[in-house]
Amino acid sequence: MATHEQDVKEEVKNIILDHRGSDDQISSREINEQIGVDDIGSFPNTRAIIRELILEDNIPIASGGNGYFVIETEDELKEYIESLESRMLSIADRKYGIRRAAQDWDGEIESSEDADLL
Repeated sequence: MATHEQDVKEEVKNIILDHRGSDDQISSREINEQIGVDDIGSFPNTRAIIRELILEDNIPIASGGNGYFVIETEDELKEYIESLESRMLSIADRKYGIRRAAQDWDGEIESSEDADLL
């Protein structure tokens, strides 16, 4: 990772570490206002850095309705894991639903030799 990228990651880490517990969330927008890595409203670079902090630096960061926070209690961890599991099930339902819809649809979907979906 380049030095600038490491510096930005360290800045995000310090910002996140100041927001502990679900009552002290910080949004991607607020983080980006401090580090300025995104000019897109969905803040993909900011979110990518947060993913790195979770997966590479092993910081237990959760997201809630108002942003990100460092998990402080086992109850917060349990609630966040349940939220992730619910989202996974919802995505799986959508995946199977779109596959069924595509197979049953009367419209044209061009088939591919490389994909075996239809």
